[in-house]
Amino acid sequence: MDLIDDFFTHAVKLAAPREPSGTEQIDFRRAVSAAYYAVFHLLTMTAAESWAGGRERHRFARLFEHGRLRTASLALPGKLKERLGNNASPDDQKTADTLGAIAKEFVALQQDRNSADYDNSRVWSNTEVENLILRAHELYMNWATVSKTLRSRNPTSSTCLEESDLA
Repeated sequence: MDLIDDFFTHAVKLAAPREPSGTEQIDFRRAVSAAYYAVFHLLTMTAAESWAGGRERHRFARLFEHGRLRTASLALPGKLKERLGNNASPDDQKTADTLGAIAKEFVALQQDRNSADYDNSRVWSNTEVENLILRAHELYMNWATVSKTLRSRNPTSSTCLEESDLA
């Protein structure tokens, strides 16, 4: 997923410490946005792999809206708990917990991106931005792990979500 790697690389470059130039806040804001978009595209492109083929994947991924993905992320932990019930295996519970943490972190990153893009009164520090990038990358790594786990359980599926989870 070259696009996602490019977003992370761009975020890291923008957040890198350097001599003061007067544009640090703009760079920090763009770094926050780039880290968020790495995650956003990770999730939408993964979903597109399940529902669209070939060249249509990128067009399909463009259909996702930030607000709807936020709403789905907020609802996901409850849906997973409902789906698993009380008899979940430890592995299924661990996967559900990881997915819930991913959904929660996605919402937090989206809020940070909104703040970076629209709240000009907020001052970002280098440390704060680097930590945000690390959080986004940790989400990426957790997603890779849980996706691999789910594909090993169901080799015909490339995502862990059903269409109803994104409604």
